[in-house]
Amino acid sequence: MIDLQPQDETPAMAAGSPRRGRAKKAVGWLASAVAVVGAGLAFVWFANPFDVRNEMLANRIVDMRVSPERLGNPKAPDDYGMDYSNVDIVTADNVRLSAWEIPAATASDKTVIVNHPLLTTRYGSEEGLDGVEAEFLPMVKHLHDEGYNIVMYDHRGQGDSDGGIGSAAIGTETPVGVGVLEWQDVAASLRHVVEHADFGDDEIVFLSQCMGANATFLAWQEEPELFSNPQIKGLIANQPTLSYEFSDRYIREHVFGVDVIDDVLEAQRDQYGFGFAEALEYLPSLTVPVLYAQVERDIYTFDEETGQNDIQQIMDATPTEHDIVWIGSDQETPFGTDQRFDGYQYFNVHPEALLDFLAQHTT
Repeated sequence: MIDLQPQDETPAMAAGSPRRGRAKKAVGWLASAVAVVGAGLAFVWFANPFDVRNEMLANRIVDMRVSPERLGNPKAPDDYGMDYSNVDIVTADNVRLSAWEIPAATASDKTVIVNHPLLTTRYGSEEGLDGVEAEFLPMVKHLHDEGYNIVMYDHRGQGDSDGGIGSAAIGTETPVGVGVLEWQDVAASLRHVVEHADFGDDEIVFLSQCMGANATFLAWQEEPELFSNPQIKGLIANQPTLSYEFSDRYIREHVFGVDVIDDVLEAQRDQYGFGFAEALEYLPSLTVPVLYAQVERDIYTFDEETGQNDIQQIMDATPTEHDIVWIGSDQETPFGTDQRFDGYQYFNVHPEALLDFLAQHTT
């Protein structure tokens, strides 16, 4: 008869057996090894010998800047009742940008060129930042309904556009420049419009956001002849940044207050040959009126020491007529919870200032 009663121990693992003793020793050694590794990592983190911690963090952050996660475009203009075409725009450095052309419902001689921030696509981002998502199509719907043609595109290395580095690259390999390289995308989008069979003689306004706004400032500096075109009537700059200050605050907020911004800047320059966008250097080249928008208490752009948002420096450096829409829970039109990505939802609900600026500067 087979004994089905459970046994307390197999002979090989009986108390005091050599095998059981070896197993206990192995567990002990493993626990000791884990403790030693943990202590070593803690030492590296807190003591930062030979800047090992800072170097590791800097390299990781650079990777996240130049090769961010590629997001998709889960919705398209027709989800909001807008006819559109998928088109490609090719930059001077041979990067294919994926774009939507959205013609006005009736023939129009006004076109708005829309780009996007880092961490989003031309659609926006369902994940967003700090619990706030972004979607740009409702804002674009307001423009469309007011009779504007729209061209909106994914920047290089993001969305459905070519670019990226290593295994994440599509088509032409190029890093994301967080504004420093994307000026070429902005210039290509302008050329696309002025050479377009239907939009070529339109009045043009840029609606540029965060990284895309800094890239637009730089495009004006890099290609002054192209951007002196009298068809360009204005620029809407939604939350441009002082990139060094923004990145410093962002890193401190998400990496336990660690100060590694200079290490990140040096590592990026060493590895890719370019640093951060320098909006204050680019702005003097602007030649058109500007409407800024900014979440005033955005933790990544608000300077607690001065009590003002960085965008004040950007406005002070703007040589042309300019105004601003302040966004926040305590503004004249309260909106959101003072999170940065509230700025990418505001015009979906409150498009009035946007439409007023466009009406004022186009015929």
